[in-house]
Amino acid sequence: MSAPGVTRAVEAGKLHRVHRGVYAVGHAALSRDARFMAATLGADGALSHLSVADFWKVSRWRHSTIDVVSTRRRALQGVEVHTVRSLDERDVLVQNGIRVTTVARMLVDLTDVLTPHQLAWVIHEATYHKIFDERATRAAMTRANGRRNLHVLERALELRAQGSAGTRSAKEDTFLEAQTTEPLVNVKLEVDFHWPDERRIVEVDGPPHDRLATRLEDTRRDQLLERGGWSVERAS
Repeated sequence: MSAPGVTRAVEAGKLHRVHRGVYAVGHAALSRDARFMAATLGADGALSHLSVADFWKVSRWRHSTIDVVSTRRRALQGVEVHTVRSLDERDVLVQNGIRVTTVARMLVDLTDVLTPHQLAWVIHEATYHKIFDERATRAAMTRANGRRNLHVLERALELRAQGSAGTRSAKEDTFLEAQTTEPLVNVKLEVDFHWPDERRIVEVDGPPHDRLATRLEDTRRDQLLERGGWSVERAS
């Protein structure tokens, strides 16, 4: 549409300005996803951080602004634009017509605003919804080399390997923060046999563990468990 055409449509109530160059058609009562779409179009970016966590249904935090990551600096009302030098297309996809960061990239970005135990809860929820992929997450971490808080995500992955679901509420966050010695938090180890007092785990491997991909995953998981203080033995 031409600029005069847009002006006439706005005056006639057919278009409603949401952001510069972004208009709602017919009415201004936008749904959550419509507001997300308008923000990504206005910022020329992708939904990110806590907003995309809400989109993926893995957030327990109230957040009044909309988070968007973009390579361009933009000032939009009600939108926090996180400016980055580059945004790899492997970290972005279009879902329900909205440009969003992947779950893996979301976890990288959330290191700026969440603690390891809070992030472990996000991973736990993403696992429940079958949208968490550790390999994809580590690939996104590699692409984000230089981000100062990647250690937060590394610790969250260690907590997951230890069986922790992270902190599930603000009260648990507050309680954990007050502890001088870090306890195990909402731990449920999905292993074959374990002795908590001895910090010992025994995994009995069947034929599927002969596959190269499975063996590599087993090795990575064992290393994370060992970092968490567990002794891991495997029997076949």
